[in-house]
Amino acid sequence: MEKGWEQIVACLAILLSGAAYLPLDVDAPNDRLSTLIQEADVKIILTQSHCQPMFTHLTIIPVDTFTSDIYPVPFPIKQQLATDLAYVIYTSGSTGKPKGVMISHQAAINTILDMNSRLHISTNDRIFALSHLNFDLSVFDIFGALTTGAAIVIPDHQHYKDPKHWYEMLITHRVTIWNSVPMLMQMLVEHLKESYHENQLRHVLLSGDWIPLSLPKSISMTLGEHVTITSLGGATEASIWSIAYPIPKQIPRKWKSIPYGMPLRNQRYYVYDSHLNDCPEWITGELYIGGVGLADGYWKDQVKTESSFIIHPHTSERLYRTGDYGRFVPSGYIEFVGRKDFQVKLRGHRIELGEIEYHLEQHPDIHQAIVTVDNKSQRLIAYIMPENYSTPIDDCHESVGSIIDPTKCVNFELVRHGILHKGE
Repeated sequence: MEKGWEQIVACLAILLSGAAYLPLDVDAPNDRLSTLIQEADVKIILTQSHCQPMFTHLTIIPVDTFTSDIYPVPFPIKQQLATDLAYVIYTSGSTGKPKGVMISHQAAINTILDMNSRLHISTNDRIFALSHLNFDLSVFDIFGALTTGAAIVIPDHQHYKDPKHWYEMLITHRVTIWNSVPMLMQMLVEHLKESYHENQLRHVLLSGDWIPLSLPKSISMTLGEHVTITSLGGATEASIWSIAYPIPKQIPRKWKSIPYGMPLRNQRYYVYDSHLNDCPEWITGELYIGGVGLADGYWKDQVKTESSFIIHPHTSERLYRTGDYGRFVPSGYIEFVGRKDFQVKLRGHRIELGEIEYHLEQHPDIHQAIVTVDNKSQRLIAYIMPENYSTPIDDCHESVGSIIDPTKCVNFELVRHGILHKGE
């Protein structure tokens, strides 16, 4: 589905029926969608009538043209257990195969109720639903609002990347809660040229990536001193967020980064060494998450589930191994250090570089691919060794279009100990 009210109706209908929802990106390549649909045993697809039907062998229901006349008998609402599956969101995988993260009702609602309590969400609030449905920030956008009687404000699909449109929506619909990755808020304040603009915002939630130290001040200058800002972190495998830090109005000069924070309600964070022993303050170790928010595992992937979700040998607590590094500081909060492996976070999405390399290498004219990230420009960079040297770069765009947006093509010459830039 494209962005629209139909997404909200579809999610609610699926959950009321006793099923779990699997959000799919309408702009993803057909091959990727087919793989996910087959692996997840999808039987019914809820869509919009203007979206081109692709999977005609399945039952397809356009939500916007559906009427009760089709099913005149009231559909029974199935009673569910807190431990039942609520949704599956696919994230990047190191082998080129995405992983379906299974989240139960109790895991998701634990995070949602904590955040609603912290922010005092009420019927007076309006949450701006900027994130895609297949990005788990959308779970809070939808159900954080609906569980409190707040309103959901959805940007037009055609303009959802346009900060001018965002601001128009903020003003027109009196939005009070903003929830996004830092880059999108950066785009908004840059569009507003860091001069104060009238608005009804009272809280900004930022997560999914590093928060520039200059951004909180820019937000205050642009949206007002009354706006409070919270840094959030965690993993899709631990129900949206697991840790939070209220950002102060004045950033101390000694800070090198925004603190990661302290765990949310009924969730726990640990910093362990390689032997699963607690690391002392200031000693960097791997971050593990425990508590109610943990996912049930990965859909149809018991091996990966057992690798990522472990039982601590001494405490017997079930933990999620995040692959992140961090450390405790004397004041009690965690300072985020970085990733352990080849996963990166770009524009809020966790990306496995190996998956992109894998898909690039599926092209018959690509012999080998290496992908990295340019942290300064926040772009992915792919270095490829072609099977021959006459392959038009445009031939590669279709198969990887959902993963990267090519903005520059540069030629390199492969040498023994590296890659030599040959010019643009």
